[in-house]
Amino acid sequence: MFLDISYSSPSVMSSINNLSDDVMGEIFIRLPFRSTVKCKCVCKRWLGLISSPSFPTEFVSSQYSLFKAYFTFLSPHQLMFGFFPSDLNFNAQIHKVPLSPAILIKGDVCGYSNGLFLCCSNRFTRGWGYFVYDPFTKECNHIPPFPDAHKETCLYAVGFLSQINDFEEEGNSNRCFWVVVVRSSMRMKYEFEVEVFYSGTRTWRQILMSCVDGFAFAPHWFLSFAFEGYLHFMGSRSILVLDPIFMICTTIDYPENADAMNIMSFGYLGCSGGTMRIADIGNNDLRVWELLIPGKWHLVHRTNLNLMEHLPTRFCSNYCKRVGGFHPYDGDIVYLHSYVDGIYTANLGTNKVVPISGYDKFDISPFQLELSSIPLADNDGK
Repeated sequence: MFLDISYSSPSVMSSINNLSDDVMGEIFIRLPFRSTVKCKCVCKRWLGLISSPSFPTEFVSSQYSLFKAYFTFLSPHQLMFGFFPSDLNFNAQIHKVPLSPAILIKGDVCGYSNGLFLCCSNRFTRGWGYFVYDPFTKECNHIPPFPDAHKETCLYAVGFLSQINDFEEEGNSNRCFWVVVVRSSMRMKYEFEVEVFYSGTRTWRQILMSCVDGFAFAPHWFLSFAFEGYLHFMGSRSILVLDPIFMICTTIDYPENADAMNIMSFGYLGCSGGTMRIADIGNNDLRVWELLIPGKWHLVHRTNLNLMEHLPTRFCSNYCKRVGGFHPYDGDIVYLHSYVDGIYTANLGTNKVVPISGYDKFDISPFQLELSSIPLADNDGK
């Protein structure tokens, strides 16, 4: 569907403007991305409708229903959503969907926030080799190593947060970011050595951070999840919440009656519909909680995998299956994964499962690329 407004007569434009805002909104969310961008330039009313805070969510949700979702891997540490037309056929032998050159990143992705990627040219747990990539400008911002980074032999957990400044200084980007490198430990500790890089000063500073309740990192969870201005690290007993701006931290307990070992091994921490969620699988019992207020979890889904339609019996009997992701806007949809069987889209509202072909024998680490609101601006990189 394409709305060509370039040569519309005044009578046609008048007829269109007689439609209600709700109807106009339904038209806009069904347009291709480029057409939607052009519609912002027609009149103030259209600009206001497309610029409303709710429009990006509605737009992406509509695109998800109109187009078939696919997954592609930028690195072993990161899983990305994308959309292809539903009538597009893929060669069954092709496992990795090729990326557009506009967003190709050479390096492991170890963080994403507000449109910027944190990548690493080395093992990200070593504490050096980081660079920030902007997929729209295609620019790389290399981060110098912090003092003595090459001499350290321990593992580091990594966090990344980007924010949009209220004002733009001359010659500088209006986006600033923080790279946080924490000396990790799987033993319970009450103090952490933290290295913080701030783009505004282009310098690192070392901080000894205290955690009143103590925290122990969970194996394989050395990447943080950025949400609402905080970095969240999965632990063996709780979630570490770190504020890289004011350098304070606290912890959030796992949901009551949840098995911490199941969450660490087979669960997932992310967000859907603007709320933080956590999930786990134990004895084919899939549970999803939503964080209402700090420390207060609400169970939103509980499903027996054996009762889900079209989910293979071999997947249910596989011990190493786990939750692989949340849909960013549809709270009923989660993605299930196992190395042997691949990836499945599971709708917990209808109990129906759809396999995503081509991703068996692929290992993915528990890391979510958060899809922020689509930047509806006319940009060559779109």
